Amino acid sequence: MALCSVGIFCAVAARAGFLQPTAFPRTVDDLSFVDRLLLKSDGYEQFESEYDDNGNCISGCAYAMPKWEDELATAERRNRIARQELISEYGYTENADGTLTPPPVTTPNLPYVEFPDHGQPYTSPYNPPTANDSNCANRNSSFANRDIPYGNPLGYMACISSKYGPRNLFGRKFHYGMDFHAVINTPVYAPANGTVKTVFNMNKTCGNGLIIEHGGGYATKYCHFNSVAVSRGDRVSAGCMIGYTGNTGQSTGPHLHYAVLRGGEHIDPIDFIEPGHRMCR
Repeated sequence: MALCSVGIFCAVAARAGFLQPTAFPRTVDDLSFVDRLLLKSDGYEQFESEYDDNGNCISGCAYAMPKWEDELATAERRNRIARQELISEYGYTENADGTLTPPPVTTPNLPYVEFPDHGQPYTSPYNPPTANDSNCANRNSSFANRDIPYGNPLGYMACISSKYGPRNLFGRKFHYGMDFHAVINTPVYAPANGTVKTVFNMNKTCGNGLIIEHGGGYATKYCHFNSVAVSRGDRVSAGCMIGYTGNTGQSTGPHLHYAVLRGGEHIDPIDFIEPGHRMCR
């Protein structure tokens, strides 16, 4: 009995040691086969955990995360770098209130496409633009033909239900995206030209969703879809419909989780949507 107790204690201690940040591999790619089994037994998949260059877990972690103050400082540094890049390399203008305005894009004067207002379902008789249509931005007046993401993916000024930054929900202390209120089956559109890199199918945290790679090392991530309208490898242009909002994965209600990444690192989406968005009441 004593030997059994010692064996159980050692097993628990070994497992606990594995979950300590100091003993964790540098990146998820360095995990051993046994480590991957342990993570999977806890309900995590490889793509659910994300790590920075120093090996610190930043999302979907199976062990104690860094203090949110440290994560916030890191996030703010990334945001400053991204803002300076948008201004110096992509012609963005910084406004008096701190918001950014992208350079103008000339598009033909084509028929206006109606879009839902205040989170109501799509009701226009005009068919939404779909993937692999290079003319989406011309048909969908809510978006311009850009390679860098800009604009609310819903196509209208939806209220923000949860901002980017510190947040304690589902055991996570930092929210690496922005949540927009939207009723189920509200269409979601690509805010810039790009290629669908990943499609999630009932992921534990994200539910149904996808990641689109854009120009300049930028990418956008979408979660909690009811259904996805594109496939991995699809080429989409700005304004193409990519799916419908839902309530899948770890979600407290129907909404769109929208994240922006630069060089694989999350940054605040606030600089990539139109000024004037407000928090939901």
